[in-house]
Amino acid sequence: MQAKTLTDTRKAIGILRPVGVLYVLFSALTIFIAVVGTSGADLMERFMPRGFVFLNSVRNYAMPERFMPYFFYFLFVVAAFRLVVACMTILFGGTPKKGSFLGLLGKIDLWIVIPITIFVLFFFDGFNFMWFPIISFAPTMLLLHGSAKIDDRPGRAARQEARTAKLFLIPAFLGLSFMTYIPLTAVFGISLFDWQIPFAPEFTGLTNIINLFSPGSTFWASVWVTIVYAFLTVGLGMVYSMIIALLLNRKIPGRTFFRTVFYLPFIIPVVSTMLIFRLLYSHDGVINNIINMFGGDRIHFLLDNATIIPALAIIAVWASGNIIVIKMAGLANVPRTYLESAEIDGANAWQRFWKITIPCMSPIIFYNMLMSLITHMQVVVPSLMLAGGGQSGATVIPQSFRFVAFEWYMTAFSGGFLGRAGAVSFGLFVLIGIFTAVLFVTSKSWLFYEGGGPA
Repeated sequence: MQAKTLTDTRKAIGILRPVGVLYVLFSALTIFIAVVGTSGADLMERFMPRGFVFLNSVRNYAMPERFMPYFFYFLFVVAAFRLVVACMTILFGGTPKKGSFLGLLGKIDLWIVIPITIFVLFFFDGFNFMWFPIISFAPTMLLLHGSAKIDDRPGRAARQEARTAKLFLIPAFLGLSFMTYIPLTAVFGISLFDWQIPFAPEFTGLTNIINLFSPGSTFWASVWVTIVYAFLTVGLGMVYSMIIALLLNRKIPGRTFFRTVFYLPFIIPVVSTMLIFRLLYSHDGVINNIINMFGGDRIHFLLDNATIIPALAIIAVWASGNIIVIKMAGLANVPRTYLESAEIDGANAWQRFWKITIPCMSPIIFYNMLMSLITHMQVVVPSLMLAGGGQSGATVIPQSFRFVAFEWYMTAFSGGFLGRAGAVSFGLFVLIGIFTAVLFVTSKSWLFYEGGGPA
């Protein structure tokens, strides 16, 4: 064991000394770029986007042009820091007691490179300048890897494994940043402007967000409609999918065929699904024909506020084949020994289901409930396809169809008010975050993991 540790340390020393030299080269490259960028060589102008309206607007209004040179001034600071890292790595690269210190420098350098990468991606044209932040990750990763090898503190193996995991998580973190965190920040930034296309944005602070809570705003009505729809759909979907999963888990003739039948609605394109149900829900559709056959009056399912939400919820529940498949897999993994022991002790079918199957299935139920809630809180397709009784281009849209995501769509693309749309979008994010947090907090009392008790 000691021989292996000594070998790893020697390898780390062999890595760290060249890493120090590599940091010197990157410092020189960083200084060169900073000098060119601040010396009037028009490097900034050659790399700035010219056809991307949003980024040009951010550059011209949200972030004045005079701010751009500060990026290159910041690179001087980065170069100086990397020179310090280079010196420390060359001096202490062979000292095991300095492993934790070098690792700290590597972490700081990593959190410097990530913002530079994000800034370059969003404020420089395409990938013309992306080579610089991308290759800047190389010495950082080598430093983190080598410092973990020579770190001789207790728990070295665990720290080395943790650092390796963090390095491999960098692509996932960057993906989340580019696809989620940065767009969300941009949406909040847009909400601070009174911006109606094609006019220039004008900074108004929190006015758009405050207006969401004004008496004449339709935002709260949309929030209520969205909450009712989401809760009804999630509740019905959980019950429906569990019943179907229980039935399809039994040994019945044609089980494979029925599994396919119940999963098929999930893979049908959502637009096709809406068109099919628009015909079924129409005044002369199949459902109304059956009602009329038994002496009932025809119902305007997509025009009556009392029936719109249940009708849409039925469509979503019908298309929940993915949840059925996941629950079938969960049911198959419920330990048979628990069920057999309960049966021997005299528990009936309902008691076995409620006391054993449901607790063992609780992680899967929680996951399906969480994902369904997030999905249905963002519903917009039914409003686009079925609003106004399914008539394309209908001008009168019932309030029961005006989900929050639809309000955002109408504000942004029909009215052209990007600032107000940003406020609505950010409000929807906060709403989803609140319900997600409530679900996580309450799950601690009923979520069960086998061998670990309640979560």
